[in-house]
Amino acid sequence: MWRLLAGFMLLVCAADATPVLDAKFVPDFGKMYHVKGELSLPHSEIKEPFEAWYDLEGNRSRIDYHNGTVRTFLIGNDMDYGVIYKITPVTTETEIQAIKCFQLNGTKEDPIRPQAALPDLQGFEFEKMENHSGVECEVWKKVTQVGHKKNTYRLWVTRPATPHRFEMEGFNTLLESHNDKYTIDYSDFSSQTEPIIFIPPLGMTCGEFPDPVEERQILANPIQDYVSTSPVSHGHRLFGPFKEKFSRQYESDKEHEERENYFIHSLRFVHSTNRAGLTYSVGINHFADRSKAELTRMTGGLLIPVKKEDVTK
Repeated sequence: MWRLLAGFMLLVCAADATPVLDAKFVPDFGKMYHVKGELSLPHSEIKEPFEAWYDLEGNRSRIDYHNGTVRTFLIGNDMDYGVIYKITPVTTETEIQAIKCFQLNGTKEDPIRPQAALPDLQGFEFEKMENHSGVECEVWKKVTQVGHKKNTYRLWVTRPATPHRFEMEGFNTLLESHNDKYTIDYSDFSSQTEPIIFIPPLGMTCGEFPDPVEERQILANPIQDYVSTSPVSHGHRLFGPFKEKFSRQYESDKEHEERENYFIHSLRFVHSTNRAGLTYSVGINHFADRSKAELTRMTGGLLIPVKKEDVTK
């Protein structure tokens, strides 16, 4: 009797596990899609809406930030090795929110490819089923580590493949702390786009991205670092030039890890703020590797000192 009951329980468990077995097929979002999203940076208390169009076979993509305030076009078939065009308002001492076009050409070694707004799920594994905002979702997980940086990525998704949320949690094994986190919440996903959406505005003269040269890739393709699953981002690579420019020398590996983490948060704050189309801009300076507590003591609570004054005052 007990053996029969145990066998029955096994069948029930196997039946209950069917969604998990189905979930072993990694979600495929297709070669073309349109999706809206909101990037959340808890450390800086920033929420940044965006809208993305992706066409892999057409070798092109477009991502708009803040309801079209900033538009980025990645056209892989333009010129020899593709071009990134960025249309953005620029505020200087003489102009307020002047609409400018900037251009970054691809090279043979680094051609321009369409930029996905969704993570590449290669290396992700099914973790569990979980309710997210009232929807039963599959949760797919990937863990990467380089040096002391250990990142855990999770994607909440339903079938047919529809993204709901992407989350990164960073843990530093030297500091023994969770020192990084950001999320992207997705909505309005569809597998349709219109060819006209990928055509940059006509009649604009596009100049080179402003200095420093090291920041141009982030300026041209902001979302790349957020959907990538590499623990070492373009932002991390900018920490070296920052240390050199401001003659930084840290007393220990632990302090170096802490300062690099503060720098990454400062860099994200700067670029997200400058994409909002405000009447002022902010920039990286010698305060960028300081903690919130240190900045409060030194600047009276200003998170990142402004690079340019508000020209409307």
